[in-house]
Amino acid sequence: MAFLAPALRTERPKQGHVLTSRAEPGTEVWFPTTGVVALTATGNEGRTVQTGVVGPEGCAGVETLFGGTPGLADAIVQVPGEMAVISAAHLRAAFDVRPAIQTVLFRFLCELAAQSLQTVACNRMHPLDARCCRWLLMMWDRIGDDDLPLTQENLATILGSGRPRINSLLQVLEQHGLLRRYRRRIRLLSRPALEQRACECYRPLHNAQNV
Repeated sequence: MAFLAPALRTERPKQGHVLTSRAEPGTEVWFPTTGVVALTATGNEGRTVQTGVVGPEGCAGVETLFGGTPGLADAIVQVPGEMAVISAAHLRAAFDVRPAIQTVLFRFLCELAAQSLQTVACNRMHPLDARCCRWLLMMWDRIGDDDLPLTQENLATILGSGRPRINSLLQVLEQHGLLRRYRRRIRLLSRPALEQRACECYRPLHNAQNV
């Protein structure tokens, strides 16, 4: 990042802010440092589901580097925090001077593709409670805090479910001591219990992030 520093600016977009979308080609790449970005897809019927999540390990808007390529997903700020922003043009120009930057981004793209494929399979095969626990753990990994600024509506959108089902699920998880709900936030209480309840997709995704 030191080499790119002169071309970077710092922003703190609010929760729910759309950084890039499939509808409009973007011109910037966003690198979360303390925030988390959710990658989501929305069907014609209006149903939204998570396809990936990005924290300090990667960036959002990487498709803008390929000029005219449509967005892979809608990149929406899920946990507000500090983000470094650079124009795609500046980042592309840096590839020739610092090939290692391109190598790092290519590796991240491969990891993101693997995460998205795993998530698609997970959404199809695993029950809602297991997927919810996996997603909460992935958020915990990226922000390094057990206090998540999330609402039931946030979770319903990310998991492609209705709020009543999410409310019932969180109530069960709270009764079992896995989390505690507050106004506009959820505190995670037991990582071992969440890992035990999460689907099998969590472990390979967690390991890939920490390679």
